[in-house]
Amino acid sequence: MKKLSATNGLYQRFGLARIIQAAAFGTSLTLLPLSQAMAQSLPSDMAIPGSSNLQETVQQAITQNPEVNAAFRAFSAAGYDRDEAWGGYLPSVDASAGVGRESVEGDGRGSYSTDYVQLELTQMVYDGFATAGRVEQLDRAELVRYYELLGASENVALEATRAYADVLRYRELVRLAQDNYRQHMRVYDQIEERALSGAGRGVDLEQITGRVALAESNLLTEASNLHDVSARYNRIVGDLPVENLDPTPELSGELPSSVQEAVNLAFEGNPDFHAAIEDIAASRAERDITEAGFHPRLDIVGRTGSNNDDSSAIGRRDQSSIELVASMNLYRGGSDLASFRAASERIEEAVENRELACRNVRQTTQIAYGDTQRLREQMRYLNQHRQSIDRVRGAYQQQFDIGERTLLDVLDSENEFFEASRAYVNAQYDVAIADAETLASMGHLMRTLDVSRADMPSLSDLGSDGVQIDGEAICPTQAPANYTLEDLVGSTGNGTSPYVSTTHAFDGDRAIDSLSVADVSDKSSMLPSSFTDEIINATPAKAGSFLQVAALSNQSSAVELQKELEGQLNMPTRIVNGGGFYRVQVSTPADAESGFRRQLSDMGYDEAFPVSS
Repeated sequence: MKKLSATNGLYQRFGLARIIQAAAFGTSLTLLPLSQAMAQSLPSDMAIPGSSNLQETVQQAITQNPEVNAAFRAFSAAGYDRDEAWGGYLPSVDASAGVGRESVEGDGRGSYSTDYVQLELTQMVYDGFATAGRVEQLDRAELVRYYELLGASENVALEATRAYADVLRYRELVRLAQDNYRQHMRVYDQIEERALSGAGRGVDLEQITGRVALAESNLLTEASNLHDVSARYNRIVGDLPVENLDPTPELSGELPSSVQEAVNLAFEGNPDFHAAIEDIAASRAERDITEAGFHPRLDIVGRTGSNNDDSSAIGRRDQSSIELVASMNLYRGGSDLASFRAASERIEEAVENRELACRNVRQTTQIAYGDTQRLREQMRYLNQHRQSIDRVRGAYQQQFDIGERTLLDVLDSENEFFEASRAYVNAQYDVAIADAETLASMGHLMRTLDVSRADMPSLSDLGSDGVQIDGEAICPTQAPANYTLEDLVGSTGNGTSPYVSTTHAFDGDRAIDSLSVADVSDKSSMLPSSFTDEIINATPAKAGSFLQVAALSNQSSAVELQKELEGQLNMPTRIVNGGGFYRVQVSTPADAESGFRRQLSDMGYDEAFPVSS
């Protein structure tokens, strides 16, 4: 009776509270059901129905984003500014007319009526090359605005790509957090059942209660992150992300073979760098304009008109004239010299801005390209960690069931698997973003995605051949070394374990090549009501026992491992599904168990243990 009373106390302390929390939290989970194919049914304020891919998303962004549209308006205005300056080469025609009354003091006639009409034509002959300089300046300014428009388009395309990848990233991380929560709830139910039966300890229930609360917090954190990146997607693209987003496309094939080549291509194609170069030419043309103040001006002026003056006996007179008019300022308080000096300083400012753009482009390209190389190498080790801890947690769960592991071991392995899966997912999307950043720094992202604005002219339409530069002369490449793991550890590194270096499904290389999110958990969206073991794939076995090789959360990985074991050992195998794991077991004769365990150990499976048939 005393034990029963203690059990009831545990139920009152933990069970009822957890049931209430789980029920309340389950309500929030209904807002976040995510399927493996990423065709999720998301809340109406986080996604809209439909399907889309990265190309369509970027196309919409560069067409509708206000930053790009503002840059396009600035480019259009620059074209009209140039046309205005070009008008200085053409004659100016002015018409004037007037009517009034005049009086001359002392003539005794009083006031009289006058009127006139006149047409005047002025043609600039020489203005110290002010008009030529102004046309050149504004022509260069139009090219600056054009490159700024290209730069804004590339930047928005990159931001749209990043937002697209982040939405996919956090949808996957929410799914991982859901799976982590379900795994903790499964362990919680197991511990609670033991506690209620009197076979468990209250401290274990206390411990799992805290871990479940942490899993709940992690899930809410990932859901909050998904909300934030969806809001950023909405700001950049103009709409909420759709429910079905295709995986990010493979962009690594468009990357150059070395960082040196990447930087050189960036100097040749980065629009921000080219805008800075054109701005120098525009500043020089501005200085040419100021030199006109030291030159005379020549104009041809022609006039014709009619004048009616009642003060004379002639009456109305028609007059026409043409003349060459020369004018020159002799003194303006030093304004012309000050204007020239200011323009000269602006040239130096533009040169420094080009140097700044050079360094920014070089740094951005080197970092982005280095990230593509480092992350691809790092993903192999992250995948090794993820797959290893997946095997460990399955083995720990089985050993916990037979009393060989503590609850803390099980919980720590679940948490480590969750963090390892998060790190792997993050690395996959980080490398996709790094690819896009590298292409954007070279000015190639939109071209790679085959997107453009329909109203975007080409350089040939603007009468330009583009910027011709010698990158090494004006911006030499100085790339820091990018180290691999072998460079850092040398011969002391143990390399990759045989388990990871093989080519079965959980090797991860295919996931790395495809840049799609690896399916690290192939469970249903809700916990099963019971955990009855089910043999889902087996080959006939003779009488004897089974050795459990691994317990995996991914069914396809379990099938691949089963095929590998059958090929290597030539023995019957089976897969047992239960408790959220796919247990891969190999049949062994009773008198040959130790030999098979040695073979499995040589293959990298040291945790094999016997189970009942």
